[in-house]
This record gives sequence, structure tokens and C-alpha cells, in this order.
Amino acid sequence: MVKKILSILAWIVTAGALIALFVVAREHYLDTPVGSVALNIERSTDSGFVKSKSVLADIDAFSANAKIGTVNMEGIRKQLDSNPWIESSSAYIDLSAVINVNIKEYEPIMRIFDKNGKSAYVTSEGILIPTSMGYTPHVLIASGNYTLDDKQLGHQLCDTVEADRNILNTLQVFEAIQRNGTLENSIGQLYCNSRNEFEIVAKGIPSRIVLGSADNLDDKLRRLEIFISQKAGSAELWRYNRIDLQYKNQIVCTKR
Repeated sequence: MVKKILSILAWIVTAGALIALFVVAREHYLDTPVGSVALNIERSTDSGFVKSKSVLADIDAFSANAKIGTVNMEGIRKQLDSNPWIESSSAYIDLSAVINVNIKEYEPIMRIFDKNGKSAYVTSEGILIPTSMGYTPHVLIASGNYTLDDKQLGHQLCDTVEADRNILNTLQVFEAIQRNGTLENSIGQLYCNSRNEFEIVAKGIPSRIVLGSADNLDDKLRRLEIFISQKAGSAELWRYNRIDLQYKNQIVCTKR
């Protein structure tokens, strides 16, 4: 019986000692000065909208000369979330007193210019993000009968009441162009006219190429691909003012 009591007491003492060590270690950790910042920005290019210097300055405002226990990590996370070019982020302090910040930057696929000259970028998920004075990515340009509203920025267009239907249709045109490997690198610009019809500008072709609505895009682009390949190297292409793909199973060309 005595042996059992002594065994229980030993376990209690051991547990108490471990708890005390944990409390001391935790207090020592929280009292440790913050060290460096490890910043990782996930993007497909070397440069982008998010500048390392700016992010580090924001973090420094919350952590300069601070101890781990006093760093406002919630403030750092909110500051990162307020950046309109950051898709997602995380921030934490590791056991080495290093602040680790991971950022995923939005990747635009095209830039939209509306009828008033205002512009914004669009991601493949249909999210509008603002332009930046510090970075201009090389993406497809779309202009014409669009309406951009600041309330749309940062939101997925299909989930927004103020969504511009023409922008959503333009995304469909872009996706169809991507599916056509031959034309993907030949399309220089998209245009949405006042009748909400789409026109494209192809490199090396002076004609207006009219797609019309966003219906049957794969078929329209396939016909354009065949037409261009048949006329490649021919001066005939330069005689056309308009190449119209709106009509089923045919291409209607108008000469200059």
C-alpha cells in the first residue's frame, strides 16, 4: 500500500515539475526578442504586384524591437488581408523567433478597359483586382462596352450583384482561345462593341475579326484557325476589311 502511494506521489511530483518547466519555458519564449522575417511570395513570375520591401515595412511596424509575447500577429494578418493583390496569406512565429510570412499573389490573365477608360485586371477565377503603378503584367487586353465598379474589386464576378455580364463572357472567350493552341499566341486584343459582340485582333492580320456572341466559341475559333492557315503567306488577307465568324459553318469576308 505504501509503495503504491509513493508511486502516485512520484507521478504527481513529476507532472508538477513538467508543468513548471513548461511554464518557465513558455515565459522565456514569450520574453524572447523577435528575430528576422522570412517572407515567401508565391507567384509565377520573378516580380509582381506585391513588393517585398513594402510587406517587410508593414510587418516591422508591428514587430520592431518587440518581444514574441507582445507582437500583434492579428494586426499583421489583417494588414496582409487588406492588400488587394494578395489572394491568401499566413503569418506565424516559429521556435527560433522568426516571423514566417507566406503570401500567394493573384495572377491576372487579362486587363479590362471599360468605356470610361477605367481599367482592372481579371484572374482566371473571375476576380477583379486593381491596377498598380509599380507593376504592369503582360496579359491580354480587352476593351469596349464594359462597366467597372470599385465594389466589384476583390470579389468573384459570378457572386457579385454588380457583375458585368460582358466581362464574364469575355472570360469565356479567353478560355476558348486558350483551348485553341494554334491561336493562343496569335490573339493580341479583344474588343466588345456597343452591341455586346466580340471582336478580336490577330497578330499580322489587319482585318476586323468578328466573333459575335460568346456562343459556339470553339467552333468559331476552329474555323478562324483553318481560314488563317489556308491564307497564310497570301496577300489576300490584306484585302479584307472584315472577317465575320458569326454565321454557322461559314466565314463571311468583306473586302476593303
